[in-house]
Order: sequence, then C-alpha cells, then structure tokens
Amino acid sequence: MILEIPEYWVVDVVGKRVLAFRLQEDKTYRQVAQSVALEGLPISLLAQTLQRLSSGTNISAASWFGGAISNLP
Repeated sequence: MILEIPEYWVVDVVGKRVLAFRLQEDKTYRQVAQSVALEGLPISLLAQTLQRLSSGTNISAASWFGGAISNLP
C-alpha cells in the first residue's frame, strides 16, 4: 500500500537541521529545498529557526521565524 504523501519533513533537533522530501511522479521521494505543502517556504528557514533555539528562547526564535516568513515573496 502506497500512501502517496506529497511531502514529508525530517526534523533533526539535535543536529539542528530540517530535510524535506517530495513525492515524484515515479513514486520515489527526492530531497527539495522549498516546500510545496507551505508554498514558497524555504526549508532552510526552518533549520535557521532550530539553530536560534539553541541560543535564545522559543519566543525569540518564533518571532524571528514570523518576521522571516512575512518577508517571503
């Protein structure tokens, strides 16, 4: 049974990185740099937010992320 999930993310909290994979037409997954689930979201912003959590608070990281996504085209 294939669920055909269009996109999934792997969040490595310890390594402070986020990987995103998108389902291809041939039913395989390929790593991508931009989300289709959240159109236009660069996956790198999620990793940067995780990195900010290690040097700040949840609120400061969330505030930074909110500002970053508000500036997306």
